[in-house]
Amino acid sequence: MRILVVDDEPTVQLLLRQTLEEAGHVVDVAANGADALERLCTHAYDLLFTDVHMPYLSGIDLVRAVRQSRPRMPIVGMDSYPDRFAASDVGADAFALLA
Repeated sequence: MRILVVDDEPTVQLLLRQTLEEAGHVVDVAANGADALERLCTHAYDLLFTDVHMPYLSGIDLVRAVRQSRPRMPIVGMDSYPDRFAASDVGADAFALLA
């Protein structure tokens, strides 16, 4: 599976990349939503993990943009407060709490 991880925290990027690659997946990383949209234009991904609070383009805005062009793409929203992401009702498929 090819996965895109979007987070502005290098530690989170590294942790998710290592964990997912150890599970046998191909992982790309983007530091914000704007970078993620560029990658999504040039690569096919099977799954998207995105932080909510990022510079340039938030995870909420990223999910909205992805849903317009790839409505069936599985998306996992990540945040220290995942209830905020769920409350935004933007269409992520799952939520992860980052402590």
